[in-house]
Amino acid sequence: MFRKKKITAALLAAAMLTTAIPGSPPGALHASAADENYTEALALSLYFFDSNACGSGITDGPLKWRGDCHTYDGQVSLNDADGLSGSEKSAVQAANGGSAVIDASGGYHDAGDHIKFSMTMAFGCTSLAWSYFSYPDAFEKANATAHLKYILRNMCDYFMKVTFLDDSGNVIAYVDQVASESEDHSIWTVPEEQTMKRTVFFASPSKPIADSAGQMAAALASSALAFQKNDPAYAASCLKYGKALAAFAEKYPTYNATGRGGMYNGGESLKDDISWGRLWCDLAENGGTLPSGYQPPATLTGDKSYSTGEYDGWLYCWGKLYSGYAALLGELGFDGDRYRKEAALEVRGTGGSGFSAFSYAANWGWGSARYNCALQGVAWRTGDSELENAAKHQMDSILNSNTKYKSYFVGYGESYPTHYHHRASNPGNGNPADNSAAKHILYGALLGGPDSSGDYNDHQNSYACTEPALDYNGCFVLAVAPLVEKYGGDVSAAEQIKKNAPEINENFDFGNAAVIETTETTTTTTTTETTTVSGAEELLRGDVDCSGKVAVADAVLLARYLAEDKVTVTATGLINAELTDSTALDSADLAYLLQMLAGLKQ
Repeated sequence: MFRKKKITAALLAAAMLTTAIPGSPPGALHASAADENYTEALALSLYFFDSNACGSGITDGPLKWRGDCHTYDGQVSLNDADGLSGSEKSAVQAANGGSAVIDASGGYHDAGDHIKFSMTMAFGCTSLAWSYFSYPDAFEKANATAHLKYILRNMCDYFMKVTFLDDSGNVIAYVDQVASESEDHSIWTVPEEQTMKRTVFFASPSKPIADSAGQMAAALASSALAFQKNDPAYAASCLKYGKALAAFAEKYPTYNATGRGGMYNGGESLKDDISWGRLWCDLAENGGTLPSGYQPPATLTGDKSYSTGEYDGWLYCWGKLYSGYAALLGELGFDGDRYRKEAALEVRGTGGSGFSAFSYAANWGWGSARYNCALQGVAWRTGDSELENAAKHQMDSILNSNTKYKSYFVGYGESYPTHYHHRASNPGNGNPADNSAAKHILYGALLGGPDSSGDYNDHQNSYACTEPALDYNGCFVLAVAPLVEKYGGDVSAAEQIKKNAPEINENFDFGNAAVIETTETTTTTTTTETTTVSGAEELLRGDVDCSGKVAVADAVLLARYLAEDKVTVTATGLINAELTDSTALDSADLAYLLQMLAGLKQ
């Protein structure tokens, strides 16, 4: 899982020189007086996902006001499942250790309601992982890397748990959705108190759903890239399931969902989801770069025209992915700058003249802020300075609008809406039409934003304006991370909120919650696979030779390994050698290790 880069003697000497001559640490990048505090916004944005967590392990978690909920999703009889033929139920039971009761607990609620929808969860997951892939330093600046990986792991754990593979590694079936609209929307209470029926809807060869399979594949593969350095065994598991789901989508490129209803209805396009999943799997399998001579699953045949014949000009969202697909290929440098230019063309076409440094774009009604952020996220990956300036203005408009509610991002600034459409944080008296104020501040939630006339109705039942969702916040993170990278901000503001907000558990240890296990066991069918990271070896930063201490010998071994000098470093040693957030084990890690030996780093 580790990519090696050759280093020259001159490069090694330069690394030595940087540690031998101590200097002043580089100054922190602060936002200017005209800039919003993007670092604070990024740090807070991840708490929305915690507010929508489902299952066990939520009590005593990141948020004090949330607790375990819908744990009975873990006791689902296959006889009550929807979307499986008789033979498929038997195959799932065999893959489930012979039990006819499956565990569909965990994951995240989709929005202000408590449906679990694999497609929007996967879209949010991929957007988060993509943000980290592009801008890892932004998460470091926001002290948010561990928090991000905690969320990614929870999502991937759910995807893998509800995907059943046969002995050959092929998908037998997976959970597409938990709870129908009619079941979930019938009661307005906090999730911790709910006991209503929650039907589990499967996708299978008899009822294939290519869009969610493709997006789950993308989520698992993009997350594998996030974990490949510090937890290669877990990354390998994610990629294994991602590739299986991508293959399922390719084999069954149709849409036969039975539980989604009108709000979640898909099927308008499927080849974008299939291509998206395959692209991320190919990228993850090659360690984060495209293989030499790579041909992507969908190619441009002209402006706004793809070889799939599906593209209709829409923006990056859970239902349409081509704009994001072009942006990712452009970011990776595929075919020169052709895909960057295509992404820019698509932003300008969808955003129109409103996507500028002078107005608010995408004010199309329901969830306009989510569309706005989607445009921003793609714009930052075009290399177009005009679009980057427009993206900054759009984010500033969301964080500090000229309306009564200055921020459409909850918890940021001095004025933000308080009557949001979110049952967990704003249960009220059970009737949203009564418009109660929220019981808990929903920190980090991107709300729907202004309507098509530019107005904002701060009403509990005005879901077009006041409801948040997983895909909304996924797009927000995709848009704000590059701003942190370029303009920075003051992370202490977010740290102060964490310390003082009664909603937030400031002592929750995200790093410990997502700790690297030395031995990981995963069961896919009736067989058990055990991956041992390193026998009796222990994790110790900088201890490349696993001697139990950090010494000059570790630097020598790492230098030889990077120079491809035919030395052996164990899996644990490779994990210990990963000391920076560079995208691969390289000279930056060696320089950091040398600084540790010189007493300049810990």
